Amino acid sequence: MNKIASELKALTQYFLFWLIICFIDRLIFITAFYDKIGSKHFFDVFKIYYHGLSLDFSAVSYICVIPFVIYCILSFIPHKRFKRKVLDIYTISLLFLYFVVSFININIYREWGDKISKRAIDAFLASPSGAVASAESTPVFFPVFGMIIGIVVGYFLYRWMFKKVHFYNIKLPRQNTIKLILGALLLFTFIRGGYGRATLNPSKAYFSEQSFYNHAAVNTQWALLRDYFSQSTRLKSPYHFYDDQAQVHAILKPAFQSNPDSSVSILTTKQPNIVVIMLESFVGGLIESMGGEKGITPNFEKLINQGVFFDHVYAAADRSDKGMIGIFSAFPAQGPESIIKYIDKHENLPAVGQELSTAGYHGSFYHGGQSEFYNFKSYMLMHGVSKVVDNANFGVDAARASWGVYDHIVFKRMLHDFDAEKTPFFSTIFTLINHEPFNLPDGYKFGTKTNADKFRSTAFYTDSVVYDFINQAKSKSWYKNTLFVVVADHGHRLPAEKWELSNPHRFHIPLLFFGDVIKPEFRGKKIEKIGNQTDIVATLLHQLNLPSERYHWSRDLLNPTTPQIAFYNSKDAFGVITPEQVVSFDNVGKIINYKKHSDYSQSKTDSLLNIGKAYYQEVYKEFLKY
Repeated sequence: MNKIASELKALTQYFLFWLIICFIDRLIFITAFYDKIGSKHFFDVFKIYYHGLSLDFSAVSYICVIPFVIYCILSFIPHKRFKRKVLDIYTISLLFLYFVVSFININIYREWGDKISKRAIDAFLASPSGAVASAESTPVFFPVFGMIIGIVVGYFLYRWMFKKVHFYNIKLPRQNTIKLILGALLLFTFIRGGYGRATLNPSKAYFSEQSFYNHAAVNTQWALLRDYFSQSTRLKSPYHFYDDQAQVHAILKPAFQSNPDSSVSILTTKQPNIVVIMLESFVGGLIESMGGEKGITPNFEKLINQGVFFDHVYAAADRSDKGMIGIFSAFPAQGPESIIKYIDKHENLPAVGQELSTAGYHGSFYHGGQSEFYNFKSYMLMHGVSKVVDNANFGVDAARASWGVYDHIVFKRMLHDFDAEKTPFFSTIFTLINHEPFNLPDGYKFGTKTNADKFRSTAFYTDSVVYDFINQAKSKSWYKNTLFVVVADHGHRLPAEKWELSNPHRFHIPLLFFGDVIKPEFRGKKIEKIGNQTDIVATLLHQLNLPSERYHWSRDLLNPTTPQIAFYNSKDAFGVITPEQVVSFDNVGKIINYKKHSDYSQSKTDSLLNIGKAYYQEVYKEFLKY
């Protein structure tokens, strides 16, 4: 019996070692983002550790299962001994993976506001060069040095803790059986988190309305593995709040009810050329007229004064793949999923290019990067766009940044091509320089001291090249019959560096209609109606007298009877915006993680949240059907 106790002691020692590693991993994460806690709330760190224990125990148990099972099997086989070297190799290998994930996670969280997940790894596999380019905005030395230190410290801690640990390799069947049952029972209990009906999930660690506290409490490696081995989000919706379909429709109806005859026409023609300028990461914080910083986008301010500006528009989500679908297909974001990733699904989506192609438009898409990224190319070609120009269409002598050809070169190519383009044409350019690592061909207007300064500088560059493109277009014959639609693909944490993913400022983006085809009385007009990226399609099609019935998530922003409401979505949360209140809901912890007005009626806040729940339940239901 003493030997059984000694063997279980060895298992306990190994368990404690990995528990310490989990604590170190969390400490690294908290230290990297300590400004989100601050010295005033230092004791909240203990709450984070306490609430994360159950997931830590589960993660450690998973790690211990493999060596424990192998050891027990060998114990039943005569003349076979468990070699300590096997455990050493296993431990070193896992330490390497653990700390690599740990430090990659810090970079991802800094940029995305989400921890490392299957979504992030899929993005890397889709474009390794793009992921490397994004990482260039963060000094490589610190994470690599951190990984090395973590692995070395972990290994020496392991050697120290196991200096006096011995495996007796008991061969008696009865003793082996007792050891196997006790160890398996203990590990299974921790893996499952108890014996209730519900298995362990990340919400077990959630305890606060502060998103960062909850994210810090969740064991990073455990959540990543769960993301890979849980049921596919292609098959099951994470948004199920109502069983009664009639109830869902009743909740959503007020948000989409309007008088179609009330739409205001702002164009002098019903068949203008259309040029969509989709700006990478052009968040409202860059634009003074939207409450942003002064001096970053002076040319955009000039365009605002001559066009129709929608200053209360919000991105559908936080990534380019979802922004593109929101802009052209008027399909809302799907949380942990992205429909453009699946060609078999996105080819069944409607898109505005199809309506325009049917109406006689000639479609094209321009992008300085790889158009295959996130299936942009296949999406465009399947939705009314016959010509795609990307990085591969420029010579080796074309100046390039990490992501591809500089935007001013792509704009120049567009100007050249449009001279020979049949009219009316529908063309889109997706810029790329205002993206990590914020490369510029010449000097940085705001310096390079911080990433925020680099971001301001690349935004200033983007502002300049867009303005130059429009000014040069004015000399072209096609200009007077062209409508320019300028919109961002999504928002960004920069330049403010203070908005969490639960905050609507992170999703606040510009939308501008510009050109001589706008009636003089509407030039310089600001539309303060709250709306979404997804509303662009209906707004545009109504101006062209084209059908918009296929886009039931899209609403006309130029219709005074359209309700003021917007929705925003990230991997694990979603929010709803009205003039009276903004509320965000964390779908993992099942808690409200942001309220703009804490003194606003709770019943009205709950009613608003119910609209958001019904909205995303229906959106995801459609995603699964496509």
